[in-house]
Amino acid sequence: MKGIFIFLFFKILLFIAPLQAQTLITKDAMNSFAKYSASKELKDLETARKLIDDAYKTKADSGGFKNNLIRGLVYSTLARVDSNLKLKYSGDPVEVVLHSLRFVNASKSASDAEAEIAHINNQLKHSYLYRANTSFKERRFNEALKYFVILDSLDRNTYAINHNLALLHQELGNYEQSVFYYGKLIAQKPKPEYYLVLANLYESMGDENSAVRTLKSGSEAFPQNRDLVFKLINILVNRNDYVEIAKFTERALKLDEFNINLNYLAGFSNEMTGNNLKAEEYYKSVLNINPNNYEGNYALGLLYLNLYLRDTSKSNVIYVSKYYLSKANEIDPNELKSLTSLAILYNHTGDKDELQKINNRINQLKLN
Repeated sequence: MKGIFIFLFFKILLFIAPLQAQTLITKDAMNSFAKYSASKELKDLETARKLIDDAYKTKADSGGFKNNLIRGLVYSTLARVDSNLKLKYSGDPVEVVLHSLRFVNASKSASDAEAEIAHINNQLKHSYLYRANTSFKERRFNEALKYFVILDSLDRNTYAINHNLALLHQELGNYEQSVFYYGKLIAQKPKPEYYLVLANLYESMGDENSAVRTLKSGSEAFPQNRDLVFKLINILVNRNDYVEIAKFTERALKLDEFNINLNYLAGFSNEMTGNNLKAEEYYKSVLNINPNNYEGNYALGLLYLNLYLRDTSKSNVIYVSKYYLSKANEIDPNELKSLTSLAILYNHTGDKDELQKINNRINQLKLN
């Protein structure tokens, strides 16, 4: 009986001895980490790493809460302070931290180490941010995207992260995702350039209606921005949306009053929507800026000619039309449209000599 007792006691001693040694190593690792926190000497952090690696040998060790917590603290700090990975590692420090955190977060003791876990996560965020920015700067866009997506999952309301994700998705051709993040940026901190880029993205996706809607919203938010309203007008011109063109050219002219092309477009869009008085006003503005502008003279002459053709009792209008159409022909004698309009005018006035001259000129140009 005494022999059995001695044998059992010996077995217990064999079990306790490694456990005590293990606890001592863990304690020393924590002390070294605490020493680094005070000194900021990398050698102290390296000592802590060596000690916690030694305490992480068996399956039981690698699943222990305390071991994984200290390992997370040490390696998350290494990941941050040794951002360029100049030290030698058997694996990525960030992956080591994530592995340990799975055990820590799954433990019932996690609630007792909230400050330490928060510290680990904060160090990870700094590491991700460094890697994300470095990859972006070096144009490794896929890698940068990976880290910014992780950062976004940790904090979905960070303006700078949303900004970079919008740019990265745009650069990589992920237009739908880029649209999502530009939408978030506009909601957080609207800027004219965000509206412009978003409109361009919609155009690239073939969604012109959304592009127009975006530019209209941008113009409302930034009425003094020329780029927004001019881009909007260009799209509206391609769509022949004269009602909207008339509306937004009026706004654009407040920013560029003496723009000949804009005044002409304002006149033309108003003429197309039946607002002849407004059209006349804008065509005259073109000629006030440049009396020898061909399009302005021709448009005004044609406007008066059409008014006469609709109501021939307005005989005085035909003479005004003749003046501007003749002026247009003087400016560019080889332009057929002013000659054709003059031919129509002389045909209605019965001036056969002038009509013959015009027709001869038209035939001559057609032969050439």
